[in-house]
Amino acid sequence: MKLKNPTLPHFRDPKMLYLVGLMVLCFCAIATTAIISPHTGIQIQGSIFAVILLVLLTRFLMGVSLEETLRVGSVLAAFHITGETLQNNHIHSSTLVWVSLLPITYFHIHGQRAALRWTLVALGITVLAAVFGLWQGTAATTTVGIQQAPVSFSEYFLASLGILIVPWIYRKRYDETLDESKTRQRDLKAKQVELEHTQQMQEQFIALVSHELRTPMNAILGLNSVLLERVQGKPQASKVLEYTKQSAGHLMTVINDVLDYSQIHQGNITARVERFALHDTVRAAFELFLPQIESARLHYACEIGPGVPEWVETDRHRLMQVLVNLLGNAIKFTHRGHVRLKITAQQGGLAFAVEDTGIGIAPEKQARIFEGFSQADASIQGRYGGSGLGLTISLQLVQMLGGQLQLESQDGTGSRFWFSLPLEGVPAPDKPESRAHEQAGQVQRALRFLVADDHPVNRLLVRQVLSRQWPHSAVVEAEDGQAAVQALMQGPAFDLVLMDMVMPVMDGIEATRKIKASELRAVRSTPVLGLTANVSTTDLERFKAAGLGGLLLKPFDVAQLRAEVLRLMADRLQEEAVP
Repeated sequence: MKLKNPTLPHFRDPKMLYLVGLMVLCFCAIATTAIISPHTGIQIQGSIFAVILLVLLTRFLMGVSLEETLRVGSVLAAFHITGETLQNNHIHSSTLVWVSLLPITYFHIHGQRAALRWTLVALGITVLAAVFGLWQGTAATTTVGIQQAPVSFSEYFLASLGILIVPWIYRKRYDETLDESKTRQRDLKAKQVELEHTQQMQEQFIALVSHELRTPMNAILGLNSVLLERVQGKPQASKVLEYTKQSAGHLMTVINDVLDYSQIHQGNITARVERFALHDTVRAAFELFLPQIESARLHYACEIGPGVPEWVETDRHRLMQVLVNLLGNAIKFTHRGHVRLKITAQQGGLAFAVEDTGIGIAPEKQARIFEGFSQADASIQGRYGGSGLGLTISLQLVQMLGGQLQLESQDGTGSRFWFSLPLEGVPAPDKPESRAHEQAGQVQRALRFLVADDHPVNRLLVRQVLSRQWPHSAVVEAEDGQAAVQALMQGPAFDLVLMDMVMPVMDGIEATRKIKASELRAVRSTPVLGLTANVSTTDLERFKAAGLGGLLLKPFDVAQLRAEVLRLMADRLQEEAVP
């Protein structure tokens, strides 16, 4: 057999090191027995086996495998123990103590099954010695008295040493493993703290980016809407402002996609169920693209089938976001033919489908389009643009609403994106406040509004909206939360506070808390409408819990702001009417 080159792993692997130590121990025991034993036969047998064991140890150190060395050594040891036992005192021989090392060694190196086999071998050797002793009779037992004592002492001492070294090794390995486990746990704990810190920093970064991007977009879109209302009847000016609105809306789509993708990835988006008019919402999503297709050669249609309920309950904002994403993609990738939005009633809910005759998607590329920042083909990014997030977000949102977004498409023949939602018709909501809203919009007395925002352009936008709806109103501005609280405390009383969240000196959350905790009833009862570009779920919940009467995210729609102010003013008028 070809031997391997001498290697050092014998002294690094605990099992190999144990076998080397055991073989050295056995060699010392056999050599001692061969020298001091009073029996000539045992001296000869011990000398022969000592030489064999020395050769076996040398070959093991030169690279013979652990398994082969252990197998050969165990067989030779079993023969040696049996032979020496039968020559000396039989069942009373001190040599039998070595049979206990055979199963212990195999248990340490190969496990329980191998140890069980060699336990049976050791038991067989013991039984053989007992039977042989009974057959020979007591006369066959060699009695040498004090001459046998050194041999017995060395046998028991060295064998006991071999047995005791196993638990010592196990204890040592246990301590080492325990130390490694503690070190690993400390590393994992440090890594967990680092990941939590990274996640916290990521959330703070998202909140910061959201605020810094949405704040100027609020001014752009809001003031653009105000100008659109004032240039009605001037087609040229309206056309320019519509282009501006479309461009700003496209930019907001990209911003929202990136922020929503991050929020979905962190699991921070949940459905906010509300009752709303489904037909109006579908048409609003559909009509959003009407200016865009005016110059396109497309048949653009919206079909709401029979049996589709007027009112449903789900997350209106997220449903509309999905429809807008699908319609936007269909229009972008369709140059001629049609883009059709179809809503049909089916058993167990409603089916929403967007069909087009655009460039289509090859079957082997369809799975990729639902991956983040991916499109079906690398060239599409250069030709059509886009972030590659719209479909990824739509897929997640549809799943959140209880459906599954699916695709049917062929390269060059168009695509059909569709999903089903478990929606059923619900009664239209009561409108007991409609009269109060009308009264709030037509109130003649001079209303007082307090607008707290650190950005002067945003304060200008809110002032324009309020002044147009209530021409005789007084709009007071505050640059931070502390100034807003001081204005309320100093009086005269305000009818409504429009409060930004992120401001210097004192933020809107703390300012709202102070207003609602005021000892002055006139201050404490003043409704507060939150306006913020921060999309952090945690921050928004804190803002609401501070005592808001309503909350709008920037950039807000001008009509939406008016509606929310009307609602809060209607509540205010009803409270004043109560004696």
